[in-house]
Amino acid sequence: MSTFLIAFFTISGLFSCVKTLTDVDAEQEPILCDVGEFHCYDEVTCIPEGWLCDGEPDCPDASDETSDRCTGDVVVRCPLNHIQCIGTRKCIHFNKLCNGAIDCEDGFDEGVHCRELLSACHELRCRYGCVMTRNGTFCFCADGFEVSEDGTSCRDHDECAVYGACSQTCLNTYGSYRCSCTEGYILQNDRTSCTAKQDPGDSPPALLIVRSDHIATTRLNGSNLQTLRLLDKYGSLSLDYYYQEEEVCWLLSSDSTGRLRCAKMKNLNGFTMEKDIKTVQSLQNVEHMTIDWLTGNFYFVDRVSDRIFVCNRVGDTCVTIIDLDLTNPKGIAVDPLMGMLFFTDYGNVAKVERCHMDGTNRTRLVDYKTEQPTAVALDLVKKLVYWADSYLDYIEVVDYNGKNRHAVIQRSQVSYIHGLAVFENYLYATHSDPSIGNTMDIFKIHRFNTTEPRTLTSLGSSRGAIRVYHRLSQPKVRSHACETDLYGKPGGCSHICLLSGSYKSRTCRCRTGFSMGSDGQYCKKPKNDLFLFYGKGRPGVIRGLDMNVKSSDEHMVPIEDLVNPRAIDYHTESGQIYFADTTSFLIGRQKIDGNSRETVLKDDLDNVEGISVDWIANNLYWTNDGYRKTISVARLERASQTRKTLLEGDMSHPRAIVVDPLNSWMYWTDWEEDEVNDSIGRIEKAWMDGSNRRIFVTSNMLWPNGLTLDHGTSTMYWCDAYYDHIEKIHLNGTGRQVVYNGKQLNHPFGISHYRNSIFWTEYMNASVFQLDLTSGDVTLLRSERPPLFGLRVYDGQSQQGPTVDSACKSKNQAMRSKELSVELRDRIVSRLRSGEGYQNISAASKVPKNTVASIILKWKKFWPTKTLPRAGHPAKLSNQGRRALVREVTKNPMVTLTELSVCKLPTSTVCKSNISVLNFF
Repeated sequence: MSTFLIAFFTISGLFSCVKTLTDVDAEQEPILCDVGEFHCYDEVTCIPEGWLCDGEPDCPDASDETSDRCTGDVVVRCPLNHIQCIGTRKCIHFNKLCNGAIDCEDGFDEGVHCRELLSACHELRCRYGCVMTRNGTFCFCADGFEVSEDGTSCRDHDECAVYGACSQTCLNTYGSYRCSCTEGYILQNDRTSCTAKQDPGDSPPALLIVRSDHIATTRLNGSNLQTLRLLDKYGSLSLDYYYQEEEVCWLLSSDSTGRLRCAKMKNLNGFTMEKDIKTVQSLQNVEHMTIDWLTGNFYFVDRVSDRIFVCNRVGDTCVTIIDLDLTNPKGIAVDPLMGMLFFTDYGNVAKVERCHMDGTNRTRLVDYKTEQPTAVALDLVKKLVYWADSYLDYIEVVDYNGKNRHAVIQRSQVSYIHGLAVFENYLYATHSDPSIGNTMDIFKIHRFNTTEPRTLTSLGSSRGAIRVYHRLSQPKVRSHACETDLYGKPGGCSHICLLSGSYKSRTCRCRTGFSMGSDGQYCKKPKNDLFLFYGKGRPGVIRGLDMNVKSSDEHMVPIEDLVNPRAIDYHTESGQIYFADTTSFLIGRQKIDGNSRETVLKDDLDNVEGISVDWIANNLYWTNDGYRKTISVARLERASQTRKTLLEGDMSHPRAIVVDPLNSWMYWTDWEEDEVNDSIGRIEKAWMDGSNRRIFVTSNMLWPNGLTLDHGTSTMYWCDAYYDHIEKIHLNGTGRQVVYNGKQLNHPFGISHYRNSIFWTEYMNASVFQLDLTSGDVTLLRSERPPLFGLRVYDGQSQQGPTVDSACKSKNQAMRSKELSVELRDRIVSRLRSGEGYQNISAASKVPKNTVASIILKWKKFWPTKTLPRAGHPAKLSNQGRRALVREVTKNPMVTLTELSVCKLPTSTVCKSNISVLNFF
């Protein structure tokens, strides 16, 4: 890591402490530590000052715990019946005190006190023995025992509580202890270690290693290295195996895609029957994965969208289990027998966490003295979690409850650990130091009796994953909660079954777009899609959110690989989410099922801050806060060919926009940065063709952000990021009032309305809130990492009303409108343009509301209000129409019949058959 990068990370606050990550054996220049840090004597390591003299050596040379540095007592955890020599890290047995031989360098263990305190020891009446030190006397007990609360009697000491006392199972006995092994292992001659039993037909334990260019295997001692498969085009950083099915799976990744590939492997003799598993969610940004060997489910860590998701065996169902409070997830491991998942994350708070395999019951195991936890591995027998910290250069261990933390090894050789595995008494790790070239080393580390890591082999490649391939690494059970039932459903679940807290307990989840039934097993497609969705940055993604905070249903596949999706809207007829990515200068769309991702517009988009879909005429409106300050429109299909600028100029910072196609109005907010004049910010409106522009709301407004309409009550709601409040006004311009200005409002950005609730996003603290308009109660629905942008309620029934096509095709409506005079139809349109709604127009004109709608929609589509011809024989072309067609073809000889048939001509309608009989040339 260069000095520049170190300085940058320090200034930006990404690293709380600074150190060089280079080989200590190489020539190094001394570095400077930041304020609040201690410079280790090796001159290349810095640690926080709070770690000085805490009894644990944090510098590689232990210079943070020396007597000259720690003026007070140096705290050392001595073994039972041992005492620390003052000012040193040396511990001696109580039997060596006052025995006539100096064992401490300063003679602390001997002296005149040995004679003077002899009578005091007799007065204690210790059951076993008495210790005489310069500070006084106290009792001690024989090895295997400890002093009771009364200070004189002895009780048994639990040796099994000491890390590494036994390799696997430990039984405490009176004054001693006894080690044993679980099924499949054999106790060794040292009476503490367990090794795997080799049954006839078993493959010997081996290491599976994946790197950027191939998958390899080797014995546990590093011998018999062989390549199983070359990875020509795509590199891979992760793999796992399914021992029961004799299957190995690995991830193939490139800049634009990710693939999951599996193959059969029998007795480590190469791959056969390779196949791709197509998952419904993208694997492009996945670097780490693991397999639940009981259910066959795949667990993935997405490094860009910062989430953990799981897919079933065939990949047709994928659900997100963790996507909050996750900033930079790295390692992942599962224990299906306990129904638990473990993962590392180094974001704002570096941590090692545990949760159930369905994502519930999330618990932090470690969040102190760790900076960049990466790889993680499990001891399934002793229930231990091992993890590597690539910044602090250590491997540590803690139990499943986050207790009994212990340092396994700390030195520069374990800096860049990317893969970690546990088997028998050893840890196996992949190590790659970029400062010494493109080489990956395979380390073997004794986890109970730490010595120098032993290098098994070196591979000419970059970082990669490692697994120990053996049946005991994936222990089986007789049955589990996700067993396939008589109907072929795992655990009786319609879509996917996840273990939860035990192999005997499970949770059913539904794939995206489905809801869980009341029985907790059956998944059903809702009649009406109803959910929240919002945009966020760093990373740029659009996510869905159920309105019920307790629900785990997923309504849309996240839209990923964005930068700043500030504006969003939807179109229920096509099931598409529309979004504007201001940094990428584009407007795009994707279906809620994750399909049909495409760019709608990408030219001349400087800074699109708001978009709105006209679901009746199938048009898209947007604001552009570029140098021109415009409001534009385009058709949803063929947008680039049909775009049109409706308004330009006389705006400071046009932001949010909403359309009201039922009443033919559009509304937009105009931001103003001048805090001196609080009346500059405003909300404007115009007809949807851009005419009849007028100011709708102004005064006491500066930074109006989001806009939303309640069509049922003809009310508009908006949020102001300067005044930090939410307001409303009736669409007739009356009844303006502040709806909410509570403490939760800090910088509101997006806002949306549904029935009796207002939902909004907070840009600064990245939260989604719900306001109950009746009670005034505010509920926090979600907290994210900032920033958050636009928010909408996707309601499949909200975009109702007649469409242009239905108005043209409905015979009954056409018949009713034909009976009205042209003058009456023109008056209907005139009332609409003056701002009246359908209901008022219907009452004043004494015309049914659906007829009014048909006339207006026909006017919006064809402009004239006169009755169009009905289906039947095409109308004859007039001479004027013929001349117009000839002019059109003369100007554009390549024009098609279809294009001519939709041209606006003086005739009422034009049919292809009318045109085709003309002789133009």
